Amino acid sequence: MGNCLLFIDTLPIAFNIDVKGFKQREISTPNNEIIIKGPQEAFVENIRTNTSLLRRMINNENLIIENIKVGSLSKTNCAICYIQNIANTDLVAEVKYRISNLEIDSLLSSGELEQLIEEDNKYSIPQILSTERPDKATKYLYGGRVVVLIGGNPYALIMPATFIDFIVSPEDTNLKFQFANFLKFLRLIAIFITLFLPAFYVAITCFHQELLPTELLFSLLASRESVPFPIIFEILIMEISFELIREAGLRVPSPLGPTIGIVGALVIGQAAVSASIVSPILVIVVAITAVASFAIPDFSFGFHLRLMRFLFIILGYIAGFFGIALGIFVYLCILTSLSSFGVPYMAPYAPVTKINESGYFLDPVWRREQRADYLNTKKKQAQNHISMKWKYK
Repeated sequence: MGNCLLFIDTLPIAFNIDVKGFKQREISTPNNEIIIKGPQEAFVENIRTNTSLLRRMINNENLIIENIKVGSLSKTNCAICYIQNIANTDLVAEVKYRISNLEIDSLLSSGELEQLIEEDNKYSIPQILSTERPDKATKYLYGGRVVVLIGGNPYALIMPATFIDFIVSPEDTNLKFQFANFLKFLRLIAIFITLFLPAFYVAITCFHQELLPTELLFSLLASRESVPFPIIFEILIMEISFELIREAGLRVPSPLGPTIGIVGALVIGQAAVSASIVSPILVIVVAITAVASFAIPDFSFGFHLRLMRFLFIILGYIAGFFGIALGIFVYLCILTSLSSFGVPYMAPYAPVTKINESGYFLDPVWRREQRADYLNTKKKQAQNHISMKWKYK
């Protein structure tokens, strides 16, 4: 393996020292989790560099890093990180048990490991949080979570993860709570638009025209008068087209990415309207939905919402608002039935626990006194009741 063994006279043990050197990518700024106010370092492919980033931020002897090799052929290094006097012992044992009991030939990425150890794979809902930011991983370690690093991959896995974890940004803790809560409210609107706006458009157009003002209804009918296709075919064409444009923008070389977006969004959209293939209002609806989907902080959860959007469109076309309501009911039932390493997925709202201390919206920083109670951490208190002693004696 290229390591160095150090033997010392009179000692019955030898020290295995990692001294091998090779070309590797330097620590750079994050590419996918960009923030304005906060650290600008990201994980790299070297697992020892990643563990050193965590140790530099967590200057505490209770940070434990346990190494496990996964894969009978690849023998990929995995580092299980947790803070010993905070993390729940059963949670740590469960993570180690699942990773240690994988009978596979090779493990090449964090995405593979995520699929191998999450509890329920029937749904597209992500149940393990992934990040490329050491500061985000550090925050969750202090909160009592377990972080897993994989050799050769610049992403860390954080577990357990709840629904709220996928719609928060690392920048939230760096902003004043008023600013952060405003951004959180905007993200909720973005989630609602991403999931339901096209479905509502289809349902209103097909079943509930009486909800529209008369002038808007006449405008809608006039715009669709020359369109030969039914509404479901029309909206699926536009939605799939925008997904193709998004995928093409990611795959083409970087200088051509913006060009693909401009050509796809403006030229093709305008040409489709001029050719009476789609209506102008539908182009607006699809464009707003596409923009809202980019406001979701987590890529995996954003992908899940994009898939669910097609299901709600079909339900809205079949049964209008009733179909959408039925879909929402089933979707909420699925979310509340899931768990991540024994933690309810919708905690702290289902079941209801201490929402003020671990809910979606943030309290002022001086009031964040407790860690999330659904994690059952060893150390419940995150800070003293009076943290600003310079102000309150």
